[in-house]
This record gives sequence, structure tokens and C-alpha cells, in this order.
Amino acid sequence: MAGKDYYDILGVKKNASEEELKKAYRTLAKKFHPDKNKGNKDAENKFKEISEAYAVLSDKEKREQYDRLGSEAFGAGGANPFAGFDFSQFMGGGGGRARRGGTRGSRTVDFTDIFGDLFGGGGGFEAQPQRGADVESETTIDFRDAVLGTTLDLRFNDGRTVKVKIPEGVADGQRLRIRGKGEPGSMGGPPGDLHLLVHVRPHPFFERRGDNIHIELPITIGEATRGGEIEVPTIHGPVRAKIPAGTHGGQTFRLSGKGVKKKNSSGDHYYKVQIHLPRDLSDATDAVQKIEAKYRDNPRASLKTSL
Repeated sequence: MAGKDYYDILGVKKNASEEELKKAYRTLAKKFHPDKNKGNKDAENKFKEISEAYAVLSDKEKREQYDRLGSEAFGAGGANPFAGFDFSQFMGGGGGRARRGGTRGSRTVDFTDIFGDLFGGGGGFEAQPQRGADVESETTIDFRDAVLGTTLDLRFNDGRTVKVKIPEGVADGQRLRIRGKGEPGSMGGPPGDLHLLVHVRPHPFFERRGDNIHIELPITIGEATRGGEIEVPTIHGPVRAKIPAGTHGGQTFRLSGKGVKKKNSSGDHYYKVQIHLPRDLSDATDAVQKIEAKYRDNPRASLKTSL
């Protein structure tokens, strides 16, 4: 492995501390250890490479020598940092203590302090239960399902289908973390989590603003004039509500608590009335004239006539 940059192999800077070296090696060793990459020759070679780099850089005397001469100092003409080291200790899947024959000051360099934490201690390196990977996904649901909540069957690229509960009140563009619905764990380990991006289809007449829901509600001339009780559609079902006499088009009324419900709160439902005229008023000329006669002032008098 002569000519390689040991710092680059471990992914650390040249002024890395002993703790930073150890942390970097632990991370890489966990990823490329032979017990977790059965039959993978590339992973085995990578494991040997990072172990060699750590063996040199974790030894103060050898690190100084390497900084002066480079990895050539430990090649054919120099002291091999792994002379006497039996890599089969790492490959056997348990039982052996992996110890290098060289010295570090006055004590032997022992890798078991690192691998004891990584693989459960005891001197062996048998594979331990591993948590499954998290999964990123997205889905599109109907407006009603977003407000009221629903349960979906999501199918992933590997053919796996999982049942996912969407809580009530989820908003368009919201990301949900659903525990235990990611990739299965290995060796009895727990599954990962599902990170789900939710898109919501628009509703034909409901509009969500925060936790409130808005709707434009057509009413007749008679209802606006006389007032009365009308049926107001909400996402939770129809509600009977009163319209006061003399209601103007564009007036907005509120139904408390009929909006988006969440764990500790509820939004409101707002309905803005629009006076709906019949298509054919040709035979209602007299009635229209009588209504026109009731206007005392120009309804547009308060509007500015110029900018």
C-alpha cells in the first residue's frame, strides 16, 4: 500500500487528534469489517487498508516517521506496521483477540478496545443485530384524507408493502416520520423509520388556510332578503346554520371548531355567501324594479372613481 495517504484513507486532517483518528477508524471499521461483508473481497481489502493507516497514525513514533518519509517508510525498505499481525483473527467471526505484534511506546497496540465497543465486547467479532436503514418516500392523498386522517398501503421499489397511518390534519408538503416502517433490521435488529413527504390534492370547493377551511356558498335572493336556515357543507358533514335577513353578497360567517382538527386544537369553518341570480329574469321585470326602488343610495358611492 506504499504511496497512499493514510490521512486521506481515514478521512481526517493531518493535524487530527488521537481521539479524531480513533473515531474515524471506528466508523470505517464498522462499515468494512469482514463479518459484515461476507465474501466481499473489496471490503476486506479496504478493512486492511484502514487498519494499516490507523496502526501507523495512532502510534506517535510511527506517525512522526510517516510524516517525514511517507508510507514508503513502512514498505519493503522499512518497518512493516503489520509485521506479525494475523488478519485471520478479524475474519473468523469470533473467538480470537486481534492483537498486533508491534509496540506503541512501552505497551502493545491492541485493537480490542475499539472492536469491543463496535461488536459487543468479549474479544470476538460476531455480527451484532443492526437497525434497518431509514427510507425516504412520498405520496399524494385526497383533501378529505389529509384533514380526517387515513391508512395507506405503500409499495416500495423492492416490492415490499407497508401499511401506514396518516394522522388527521396533515398539510400539503408536510414530512412525516413513521417509526418502524423503514427497512427491516438484520440479525434481529429493529427496523428503520419511514420519512414520508405528503402531497394533498386540491378540493373542488374547500380551501385550507392554516387550520381553517373556507368555502364560497351560493344563496338565493330570497334567502339573502328574508334570512333563514340553510345547510352548510363542511369537511365533517353538513351543518344547519342561520342566515340573517338583509345579508349582503360577500359576507363571511364562521362555524367554530368545524375546520381542521388536531391533537390539541381545532380550526374553524368559514363560509362566504354569494347571491346567486336565476338564469332567466325576463318575466320578473316588475319585481326587479320594485327591488331597485328600495336602494336609497348608490352602492358604489364610497368607491374611489379614480386612482
